[in-house]
Amino acid sequence: MPRPFTPPDEPGFRFSDGKLRIFQGDSIIVIHAWPELEAVRKAADSPWWEPFQPGFRLVKPYRPSKAKKPSPKSGPEPIDQMNFGFLDQVPTEAPKPELTLAQQRKQAFDRFRFAMPKDVARAVEPFRSDQWPLLLMLRHDPSSLDLVLQNPALAYLLAKKLNGDRGLIASLKCGTLRQREILGCLDFPESNGAVNLFRKIDPGSVNGDNWLGLLSLLRSSSEILRQRLGHLPTINTGVVEILLNESASAAAGQRLLQEVAEDKRENYRARVVHLVTNTLQMQDVIQARRPVKQFADLGRLETVHRDVSEAYRLRAQRINEVRRHSHANFSRPPIPGVPGEIEPLTSPDQLVDEGETQGNCVASYAHKVERGDTFIYRVLKPQRCTLSIIRRASSGLWRIGELESKFNTPANDETERHVTAWLRRYQIEV
Repeated sequence: MPRPFTPPDEPGFRFSDGKLRIFQGDSIIVIHAWPELEAVRKAADSPWWEPFQPGFRLVKPYRPSKAKKPSPKSGPEPIDQMNFGFLDQVPTEAPKPELTLAQQRKQAFDRFRFAMPKDVARAVEPFRSDQWPLLLMLRHDPSSLDLVLQNPALAYLLAKKLNGDRGLIASLKCGTLRQREILGCLDFPESNGAVNLFRKIDPGSVNGDNWLGLLSLLRSSSEILRQRLGHLPTINTGVVEILLNESASAAAGQRLLQEVAEDKRENYRARVVHLVTNTLQMQDVIQARRPVKQFADLGRLETVHRDVSEAYRLRAQRINEVRRHSHANFSRPPIPGVPGEIEPLTSPDQLVDEGETQGNCVASYAHKVERGDTFIYRVLKPQRCTLSIIRRASSGLWRIGELESKFNTPANDETERHVTAWLRRYQIEV
């Protein structure tokens, strides 16, 4: 009978025998590459392999490594001895090649990508997470490739509807259906207007966490909402998050939505929605005499936000409201910090201090930290910023929620890269 295994000391990534293997602190994941496409994982305290659907990104645009080739004197690459079977005893240690963890990850995921047809890899790579349903649809219905290329968001929503049912996927043959007919299967109006609306959706903005909200947004009976979407050049994460938030949607003028749609930074992580909601919330807290309820454009929003942040900071000096919250989760940061660079805030008092120093409303996030799905860090290098990380409901992984400099201005590119590299050190995603 299979027995539980001793988890490896360090995370690791390997690809061999057509299988991607991921070593984590408490489990091992094995994902069979194309054409099998099966995924199982085994927890440290369980003797059994269990099937699951990977929610993290499996296929990323390929970029050749810039690292120097190893010297011929280093000898041949060690033979991989880890041929996992579902009933075999699991090795007690992760492999220890001479590659860094980042190199292991890149090499393993690149090989996973190379195992599938090039056109399939290129079709799914724009999606930044939750690619598994699309891969299953493409595997069991090759005719669906044209749909994925022509209308990625529609293809994704169809794949989620099919939910990996291989028999249903093969029998549907969606490549033979018109896109209007597919919309009908998804309970949407069978119209060219609806097809064009889906085509505007940036595929990198669709993921396992927001697709149900996106569906409800597109199914809305509001003529005003349809007109707002129809006048935008593209629909990205920033636009979706604003329109899904009732208060942000009411406060955002059409010009502001247009600016968000045209901002590439809003494709994958919504920032402006936080700026809107934080400004509205701080106005309520400070009981502004003439609160601004609508922002015509981003310039107006940023001006009001600066003024309100300063008023909030002064109030926070007088009233330390976060002291009433529990301190339990503050002392348990999910990702270790780097002293002098990225440091966790481990008490409500530190949240107040960070908000006063940076001119933001991070003190109001105490209840989120208490709940356990958000954590706050101070970033000291390469740029002074406040960072929030949020747990993804679909995969359990942590992602950047907000990364802002003083008075909620965007972090520079160097800081973005630095924080992303730190976070990826402890994540599965490439």
